Amino acid sequence: MTALLLTISVLVGIGLVVFWIEPLGVLNLLERFTPQIIYRIPTHQPLVALSFDDGPHPDFTRQVLHILERHNATATFFLIGDRALRHPEVLAEIKAAGHEVANHYFSDGSILGHSPTEFDGYLKRTEEAIGITSGQKLFRPPGGVARPSQLRLARAHGYQCVLGCAYPHDPIHPPGWYIRWLVEKNLMPGTIVILHDGISNPTRSIQALPHILEVGARKGLRFVSISALMGGAAKPVDVR
Repeated sequence: MTALLLTISVLVGIGLVVFWIEPLGVLNLLERFTPQIIYRIPTHQPLVALSFDDGPHPDFTRQVLHILERHNATATFFLIGDRALRHPEVLAEIKAAGHEVANHYFSDGSILGHSPTEFDGYLKRTEEAIGITSGQKLFRPPGGVARPSQLRLARAHGYQCVLGCAYPHDPIHPPGWYIRWLVEKNLMPGTIVILHDGISNPTRSIQALPHILEVGARKGLRFVSISALMGGAAKPVDVR
């Protein structure tokens, strides 16, 4: 019994370390066991994808848009359908600024208990609410968790499921230094960053955003949408 408890404690400890530190080496395992999910885009191009979840929000999303504009950066906004219907003016501002919109389901919260019919219906309602009419179709389940059957349904509708590899767990409101540190250490070509603009108080993430953009610029990286990262990955590197 003592040995079992010790083993469990060690495994829990390792899990917590991986959760908070997010070593990039773990991605190899994730990509091997969940090949249907995109965590990063292999590329030598100096491109990084920014993404924001849970919007649109009438105040916080606009703050993010202003910062992105100042730094000449573009991003992908994973939008919740119900919120897009309540704030169509913010949705229009996201699109007008040249950012990408993607499907983050119709409401926040776990979708694991939703039937195939419910999942299919909410996915389509969100697509209509945010106006995905052409181009790449991206889906990120709320909380980053979905059943394999739900991911298959999403793929049947032309979606690719995208998570990320630089996620500072900002919905649980970690300190600002941790948000900056976690994202900065994982910034490299092909990284997909996950931040939130639609949680109860994303102030720390918004405050960290200029620092993240400045660090990326010093590394010679350009912040783009996820689809732009996918499209640019296949291009040859300009060595001039």
